[in-house]
Amino acid sequence: MAREHHLAPAERPQAYADAIFSIVATIMILPLSGEAVKEIADEENLLTGLGEMWFKLVIYAISFFLVSSSWDLHAWIFRMIEKVNETIVLLNLFLMFAEHPREPLSVVLFCSCVAIQGFFMLAILLHAYSRPNLLKKEFVQQGKEEMAWALLVLAVLKPIIFLIVDAIIKCAKGKVEEGTSLFKLSRLYSETSDVFRTNGFSDGVYAIVATLIILDICVNNVPAEGILDVHGTLADALAHDASVFLSYAGTFVTICLLWYLHHSMFYNIRAQNSLLLTFNKLALMFAGFLPIVFKLTGEFGHLVRNNNTSVAVQLNSGTVFLASVWFLAIWITAMCKKSELLHPSAHGTHDCVFMFLNLLIYPIVSLVIFCVCFAVPVPSAVINGVQIALIAVFILLKLVRNWTQRCVS
Repeated sequence: MAREHHLAPAERPQAYADAIFSIVATIMILPLSGEAVKEIADEENLLTGLGEMWFKLVIYAISFFLVSSSWDLHAWIFRMIEKVNETIVLLNLFLMFAEHPREPLSVVLFCSCVAIQGFFMLAILLHAYSRPNLLKKEFVQQGKEEMAWALLVLAVLKPIIFLIVDAIIKCAKGKVEEGTSLFKLSRLYSETSDVFRTNGFSDGVYAIVATLIILDICVNNVPAEGILDVHGTLADALAHDASVFLSYAGTFVTICLLWYLHHSMFYNIRAQNSLLLTFNKLALMFAGFLPIVFKLTGEFGHLVRNNNTSVAVQLNSGTVFLASVWFLAIWITAMCKKSELLHPSAHGTHDCVFMFLNLLIYPIVSLVIFCVCFAVPVPSAVINGVQIALIAVFILLKLVRNWTQRCVS
């Protein structure tokens, strides 16, 4: 009983881990939105500048996926742990410390962090399985040595290698059909888990992305005393950077509405499979590009020279399209397996239709703006105005949904 006194629910360490992982996954965009944008501004040609920094953008995307995959593994481990003691809490904190790369995009430090992270995940699993009172009952009952080693292999060698090893073991035991079934694509949508941790991680990403876009405004666009002497009044000084403030408003509204769509979807989703989780990672990854897109739109979107305006607006609309179109993939995946993934209350045709209409707004609007830029230059004020005006569209659609629901009932 004395040992039970030191046990605590695992929710708080999980929430803390979700917050740290979401911060690490999104904060890596800061080097790109700082020096990289300044280098592009010096070039005075947005298309040329983007061509020179494309590799850095790819590195960010890969890094985001590695961090989110590490979070996925962390969530998988803690699905088996119902309670924690001080040892697991400390190991979890050390794991979070390992996820803080001091120099983002640095290969050596990043690989070192991954190695340390794998060590502490191994330690968490070893400690949890050495204390059966920390595990959920179903895992205590299945706590055979074979399963424990399989979990350790999964944690250290990562899912793909574990999949191969597990299949070989099953085939060696004569379970050929069971072993080969591990490589079937049906596993992507047949194995499910709850969405509690996914909601926490996603909320953290959107919150941090929405916060990052204000950093440069606080540093570069708040008028200093010398600037007031040049422009005369505070209003004139602020008006000089009006395009930046408008770009901030449009980007902030976009991030908030993307979160609203994500929240609306996952309010109806009760479980997730691997396919749905992958689509969610892609949506979050492209949302993570919005801080740098905001800076480029504010910097180049109002300058009608060297085709910079159209390129900046296309970059903005293209990123929003990619950040929102994966929502459609998530919802379609959930609808295809609605008996397993959706709440029973979300099975009705009425709710599904209006959910689709909500999810179609951003992809359609973004794609239209992207295509129009090929024909005529579109200043950033237009796309930012459209992004802000979309609030009214979502409100109107909500009112129509409520009205039709009353008519049907």
